[in-house]
Amino acid sequence: MSRRLIVVIALLAFLIGAGFVGYDRYFSAPPPAVAPVHVGEGELPTQPEFDELAKADPVKMLSACLTRYEREVQGLHCTLEKQERVQGKPKHPEVPDAEVIDLWVRGDVPGAQTKLTAIEVVMKWRAGARRSFGGVEVRGTFFSEKPVPEGSDKKIVTWRPDARAFKLGPSIDPGSSVAQAQSRYCIRDAGLYRSMLRTHEAWKGRQTAGEFKYEYLGTKAVEKADGRECHVIRRICPRTELDAFELGGTASTDPKIVAAEGFTEVVIYIDRERWLQVGTEQYRTEPDGTRVTLGTYFFRDVVLNPTFASDTFTTDGLKK
Repeated sequence: MSRRLIVVIALLAFLIGAGFVGYDRYFSAPPPAVAPVHVGEGELPTQPEFDELAKADPVKMLSACLTRYEREVQGLHCTLEKQERVQGKPKHPEVPDAEVIDLWVRGDVPGAQTKLTAIEVVMKWRAGARRSFGGVEVRGTFFSEKPVPEGSDKKIVTWRPDARAFKLGPSIDPGSSVAQAQSRYCIRDAGLYRSMLRTHEAWKGRQTAGEFKYEYLGTKAVEKADGRECHVIRRICPRTELDAFELGGTASTDPKIVAAEGFTEVVIYIDRERWLQVGTEQYRTEPDGTRVTLGTYFFRDVVLNPTFASDTFTTDGLKK
């Protein structure tokens, strides 16, 4: 074997190895976290009882919200408007222009005893789409826990119509560093149910630890949630807190990451009629008294149990 051929083979081996390392670092991720399972029991409270829980026991109120969803909802279509700082960026302005997203979710109740036990999520950006590698906008994402070919092999499939090549792709793990650079929360946890479940688990944990401090701020017609009348509840954190990227996962304890991404205050908006958490705001108060916005999330145009088109949760549907 000639010296030149040996060099070529060695170079190819290096490039292939580097490619695998790069893929593993940026696109793959550890096994997904296991989301907690909420078990709703007994009768739901009456509307007056629910209103009283919002004032007296928000944790129990959230449990009632989850129970009602588990019993009545199989999927949803809505508009999500979010503004958030991801990994401490951007710093100026505090948050970027709003991302306005058409959102479809099905099978999102962990451990549900239904036929829809695998979560499926489609997100299509109307405005504020983030850019992928090469500066190309990602206009849509699709994630499914169903086995292929029906699903997406438990990967996020991206739709980039302006890309010169590979308009569909790349496929990435939902918990990878690439995914975490795009959002504060995992696509697996998109939708109303898992937003409520995350809040319930966090608030229940603080309540159990004797650290649950909150203020009931009354009811309010929330413009960003179709003007729906909502109970408004503000939780004051005992210290700077940071959510795990995936529901059921572990949040970072790195002081630098907590300082950049952590919050000290959470405000939630609970639709009084539908018992849904249709709004969430996160803030951090700095040592100098500056109040920094970390993220705002509002759901509107909510349709529960819609009739999904046959291609909604497919790559073909993603392109529409």
